[in-house]
Amino acid sequence: MIDVSQWRASIGLWNYCQAAPSRPANGHHSHSFKSAVDSKSGSTTSGEKTSKLPEALSLIVALLLSLLRYMKLNFIPPTGIISVTAMICLQSLVLFIATIGRDVELNPGPMIDDQPTCLVFARCLKPLVDWKPFALCLPGITQSDVKIIDKTKRNAYLKKMALHKKWLQVNPTASWRDVINALKQCKENELARTIGNKVTDPTAGISTHDGVDNPGPITGTGLSVNVSDLMQIPGAATNNLMLVFQRWFDADKDVNWDALIKLCDDFPDQLGKAKSNILVYLGQPIPDNVSSHTVLPSPVDDISNTPVTNITGQSDVAKPISSIPDDVQGYADNMRQLYKHQPIVATDWPPRIGKDFFGRLALVEKHNSSTQAESAWHMLRGQVDKTVKLTENKEISVEDVLQPTDSSLSLRVVIDGPPGIGKTTLCRKLLNMWSNETLVHQQYDLVLYCPLRNSKIATATTLADLFVRQRYEVPIVAEWFEKRNGEGLLIIFEGWDELSEQFRQSSLAASIICKDELDQCSVIVTSRSYASSSLLKMDTLSRHVQVIGFSKEEISTVIIQTLQKDTKLAQELIDKKREDDKNTKPFTTAQGNKDSQLAVKLINDLKVRNDVQSLCYVPLVCSMVILVYCKEGGHLPTTLTQLYKNFILQSIRRHVRRHDINPHTLCSLSSLPSQLAKPLQEMCQLSYTNLANTRMTFSSHQLQSLSEAVKEDYLGLMTTFTEYDEEKYQFLHLSIQEFLAAWWIAKHERKTEEVFKDHFDDDHFRMCLRFVAGLTHLEHESYEQYFDKQQLDLQCKRKPLFRFETCHLSYFYQNPDEIRLIALTSSNNNHISRSDGFDNVPILLLQLLYESQNTTLCQVLAQSINNHSLCLDRVSLSLFDWLCLSYCINNSSTVWNHLHLGHLSNQSLSVFTAGLTNNSLQTQCKRLEVGLREHTDELIHKLLQSSLLYNIQECYCELGYGQYVPCLVLLQFLNLSQLKILHLMMYYPTIPTVDNTYYTGKCTELEKCIEMNLTLQEMKIEYHGQNEISNTIISVIRGVSRNKTITSLTMCAYYAPPPLPDGVIEQLLKDNNTLQALSLDIHDDLLPSSLNIVEVNTPLTALEIGRWKSSKLMTLSLLPHIKGLHCLILHDPYPAHLLFLSHPSLHTLTLPLDTAESAIELFTILQTNATLKALSVEIKEERVYTNSMGTSLQGMLTQNQTLKYLEINNDILIPSSFLSFLTTGLRRNTSLHQLSVSIPLNEEIRTFINVISQKNNITELKVNFKLDQLYSNCSREEKEQIMTPFFYEQVLPAVTIMLQSHTTIRLLRIEYKYHSINKESSPLNWIELVQHLYETIFIHPSLEYIEIKGDPTPPLLVETLKDQKKALIDRHRKEQPHKPLPIVIFY
Repeated sequence: MIDVSQWRASIGLWNYCQAAPSRPANGHHSHSFKSAVDSKSGSTTSGEKTSKLPEALSLIVALLLSLLRYMKLNFIPPTGIISVTAMICLQSLVLFIATIGRDVELNPGPMIDDQPTCLVFARCLKPLVDWKPFALCLPGITQSDVKIIDKTKRNAYLKKMALHKKWLQVNPTASWRDVINALKQCKENELARTIGNKVTDPTAGISTHDGVDNPGPITGTGLSVNVSDLMQIPGAATNNLMLVFQRWFDADKDVNWDALIKLCDDFPDQLGKAKSNILVYLGQPIPDNVSSHTVLPSPVDDISNTPVTNITGQSDVAKPISSIPDDVQGYADNMRQLYKHQPIVATDWPPRIGKDFFGRLALVEKHNSSTQAESAWHMLRGQVDKTVKLTENKEISVEDVLQPTDSSLSLRVVIDGPPGIGKTTLCRKLLNMWSNETLVHQQYDLVLYCPLRNSKIATATTLADLFVRQRYEVPIVAEWFEKRNGEGLLIIFEGWDELSEQFRQSSLAASIICKDELDQCSVIVTSRSYASSSLLKMDTLSRHVQVIGFSKEEISTVIIQTLQKDTKLAQELIDKKREDDKNTKPFTTAQGNKDSQLAVKLINDLKVRNDVQSLCYVPLVCSMVILVYCKEGGHLPTTLTQLYKNFILQSIRRHVRRHDINPHTLCSLSSLPSQLAKPLQEMCQLSYTNLANTRMTFSSHQLQSLSEAVKEDYLGLMTTFTEYDEEKYQFLHLSIQEFLAAWWIAKHERKTEEVFKDHFDDDHFRMCLRFVAGLTHLEHESYEQYFDKQQLDLQCKRKPLFRFETCHLSYFYQNPDEIRLIALTSSNNNHISRSDGFDNVPILLLQLLYESQNTTLCQVLAQSINNHSLCLDRVSLSLFDWLCLSYCINNSSTVWNHLHLGHLSNQSLSVFTAGLTNNSLQTQCKRLEVGLREHTDELIHKLLQSSLLYNIQECYCELGYGQYVPCLVLLQFLNLSQLKILHLMMYYPTIPTVDNTYYTGKCTELEKCIEMNLTLQEMKIEYHGQNEISNTIISVIRGVSRNKTITSLTMCAYYAPPPLPDGVIEQLLKDNNTLQALSLDIHDDLLPSSLNIVEVNTPLTALEIGRWKSSKLMTLSLLPHIKGLHCLILHDPYPAHLLFLSHPSLHTLTLPLDTAESAIELFTILQTNATLKALSVEIKEERVYTNSMGTSLQGMLTQNQTLKYLEINNDILIPSSFLSFLTTGLRRNTSLHQLSVSIPLNEEIRTFINVISQKNNITELKVNFKLDQLYSNCSREEKEQIMTPFFYEQVLPAVTIMLQSHTTIRLLRIEYKYHSINKESSPLNWIELVQHLYETIFIHPSLEYIEIKGDPTPPLLVETLKDQKKALIDRHRKEQPHKPLPIVIFY
């Protein structure tokens, strides 16, 4: 059902706006819709009820028709039958008539106590010149509100719309009564009366009759509906009419326009006017014998402009009833004919591809421009499909580009996309739709096409200057639209990127786009993506549409349909491609047809050559690629430059067929005969000169300097088109102009290197410079400057380890940082995001290297990378980027200390390893970190067999969800002859079925391989999965048992039955005499029923038992037999006195506490212990927190002066009293360097932080703020109300004060439960408190790193830092130029 208040408002707007042509000079109405009806119908005395019948019914029918328009429905099928949707709409209107009042014609507009809608509010107040006094009379609006609106909005119309929005925010009960009262208060009495005539006051009384004699019976009789039971009494008219239409719909007999017309014919005296309304609506002529009373006007809203399907099923756009001057109509008709006959796509070379390729172009409406950079990046990298999937994007149709928004009919639509993607084609399509009257959502009286590359358009100062097609009517037409502020006019500005910066800032086009002029017209602006950012910041922007061309799936479809002419075979291939994609299988075909095989090969080749595929979403380039591929016998050239050289040559060969030159004698562009070489040179010079001036289209006089040989057909490389009777020229595609410009730079410029340097940072020249690299191979020594980046820092940026982590991890691992490589989710990743994103990794340089095929420059770039360390974690690379990277590394002749490849897909790994062909062993990698997804044994083999890893010493690898046999993978890694450290994590693999004998043999081989290995020192094997790998685990443990070099073993196995056999663990501890660190995280379910440990010869100094799962059996069986440990990590409780009895020299201890007694025992022992340096306890039960426990903790902190690192962790509610004990103990402690503690949020917070402020010995602090136990029974809302102000007003200021006082702290981590903090609250004083915190952080003398964990962090903290960051960094660099910036991390 349509919203009643909206319909009232629309009718009121209709009346207000339609009265405009007859408005007197003072700008006010001379009559209302009500008076217009009254003047036709006479007075409303009871004796004139009969005369009122046709008028009322006429009004009802007109309103019915208008509602159909308003609902934007296109529902009358070719049969002429009114659809169910139409029935619902008609029912809705009749119900509406019954709802708004008993006198239909006396109440066409909104009610006086209705809330004004934004559009109606602004338009009704259009005559109001000085709006500020009026605004201040509106309830709730302040002087401050008026100042802000006046400052931020450009024109009066937008200011009134902003005023409406603000008013409704501060006064939800706003009504038309308030508007009228405000106008009266500021002495705008005439406008108050005008608006008052448009709204109805229900308290003013209504007539006691319907105004008609029950039209229901007469209508029902004419429509063959039973009306005998209808009440013939005053007040029942609208109900009767509702019942009549309902019964007509339910009967579903002859429900069509013809039936209504026949009804009018049956009662000509009463319904003649109704018939004329119907005929006008259907676009049919009105016969002379039909009453031609003034037809009710149509709304100026898009209500009247929605196409409806007439009785013959043809589309017919509803025309505005208000008359258009003949000169305006004549000019519009002339433009319709021009647009109708110009081609939408004007090219025949390269050959057109596929079928209806325009229909395959994808458009997305972007609802959030904040990710424009991300979207543009996807486009640049060829990741076209990701653009559609971005959350703020919505794929739309061409018809929806001009769909009105909720707030305005006057649209400002920005359409952007890469060059040649189809922006011009889209504009021509819209022009064609307008000329054929098939625009769906609204029709325009005139559409102007204004290419901004035309200097007359760019420098226009009046609307008349934008009329490129000059006719005598232009001044009249322009003046008519100017008087209407552009209403009914659509202007398409094409090529915003081709405007100079001056004209983007100040020109008629810019003024119209920003609604400073002609604010009622609609505007479409097209632009290349790189230049559209200024448009997207406009507050007048209605819609942002991006043309993204062919999706990957459509590229494949186009290739198949182009190469395979047999429709049936082509469709089979298309279906097979979709099936293979769905099953993530390589695309193959069983078809023996060579065309099918060629299509499959090209599609697969393009997966690797993503630089070429990334251009194929442009239709013309896709055609070019297919052409060259076929000419080359099914091969893609190595570089893009070679591809374009081939295509240009093919085009010239096609050109010379018309002359006396044999095309087969043309072997290359460099050896063309003089009659072709000179024209090519001229074309190249033209390309470069105009590219430098960002000119992409040319008029005839701009080409006059070219020789006649060139002008004949421009070597087949240019296309001509007519633009408003003027012949214009442009290259087939911008990339062709860029290639020819590069040819000029490389072959004919005397100072090629200087030109390259001048344009290196110019985005316009990025593709051109790639071609220059391909043509020159960058051989000149001056090119080294771009690749010799001194100390290019591309190393991994990791979150720093706190001392306790370093302390215990260093017992187990030579490189504690590296063991944190693996992170199944980004939230667990230990890498710090680069603030400058992809720019840190020189992708452009890698592409230039590949294009140039210059191996010397690969070495130059590699040598400039700091520490020969490259980290690609969380850097998104296309397949082509991986090809470029592989080429660079392969030819770098460098020993890479560290390569972190991030997480690789199968295809990325395949492309990367395929490029590692150098077997000279000059390029090596010492340390590799990599995560592989859904890989196979074969791909792992290719990676490990590459010469790059021949001498690898450290390997940290995660294998996720692939198809492989763990035993075989382990063997491949252990066959690396120089390997010293292996960390291998395997997550939920699909283990293929293998022969049992073969598998048993491989397990035996694995055991022997580990036993005989003489280089391996550290091994960590972690397995998560349901599949049985017990034999692999057994082989690893048995192999380590007899190995003579491994000093550290970490073995983690989860969910992998059956259990290990008896004796495996016992044998390891008995036979091995080299292991110094052992970590066993093997669930009890995987252990034998008992462990019979008798003899331990392993010289362990560090032991960890359990981690993710309980391992009580291992703990109880193993610990009594181990002596003299320095580091012990337990995840199950164990008596403290037994630990210190067996390990008196213990330095590092991790121990869970499940009772108050166990905590008291531990803290009491530590009061006198002088050897323990690092302690981490996890409190698992609330019962641990007793006063006695607190007293013992306080005593330990007071008396122990050797403990340096203390962690107290828990996931439970904490009593208030705990904080007091902790604070008192810390006040007297002088030894702690690191403190990590969970504390309750209560009033003791300030005291705690004040104590910390005075402890300069504490340099690392982690505080996890927990909910106080007092609030455990509160609801979530109550917790938010209590904790949110407490956090901002108590905790953050206390932390700020602590940082101001504490001058030695290095690392700080603040954690809290997010659901206790309201994310929406952000009062001004809280913002100031957060700003003060950040100011303190960035000028702190020692702080290196601060981490705020809120799961996630409230927006107030994130946004405030984002707003302040530049100023904070500038201040830091000014005041502390030699200190690195502090790192601030949220997660």
